[in-house]
Amino acid sequence: MQNQPLSSNEQAKLLIFTLLLAPTIFFLVGIIPAIFLAFGIYMMKKNQDFSSIDTAVKNFKWYVLFILLCCILSSLYWGNMYFNQEDSYINSSQRYIPYHRYDDEFFFSLAFSAIAFGYFIAVEFLFYRPLKKHSKWVATNGIFSAKSKSGTNPDIESEMDIIKGEKLKQYSVADELIKWAKLKEEGHITEEEFNQVRAKLLKRN
Repeated sequence: MQNQPLSSNEQAKLLIFTLLLAPTIFFLVGIIPAIFLAFGIYMMKKNQDFSSIDTAVKNFKWYVLFILLCCILSSLYWGNMYFNQEDSYINSSQRYIPYHRYDDEFFFSLAFSAIAFGYFIAVEFLFYRPLKKHSKWVATNGIFSAKSKSGTNPDIESEMDIIKGEKLKQYSVADELIKWAKLKEEGHITEEEFNQVRAKLLKRN
């Protein structure tokens, strides 16, 4: 699964998350977490290493937790002001004049707390988990790519690159089998992958 492309449903989740994040960028609050994710995707593509996404999501969550904590503290403060307010009156007319009611501040802080919590959940289920499930594929071929860059079988693609990297062009079947057997002994490939390559080489011969 890790070396397979994302399904259309998983790609849709990424699109939904992007649309949810866009309004926060417009109001400047979401610029920093958006930069975290964008930089993580860029570094993953450059280094072909999924750990960049791990770090980006971790930084995103810490930032959102900080915003959430600030919103919760703000809610507690304005909630205390809202529920403990009193009315005053002018003695000459005995007419009650209410103090500032603090209801806007209290409910806005509650709303921002809910939004921050929503983004904390969304980045996990709409962004990170779909990518983590296909970590090898997205690191090598990109997030929305449906075809392997090399055009070979994804399960043995990395092992085939070993021979290509050494620029070995004209080996006999026996020589190639020896090399693959050595890779299997060193633990670079599994028994099943070795059998697949051996069957392919014998068929070609």
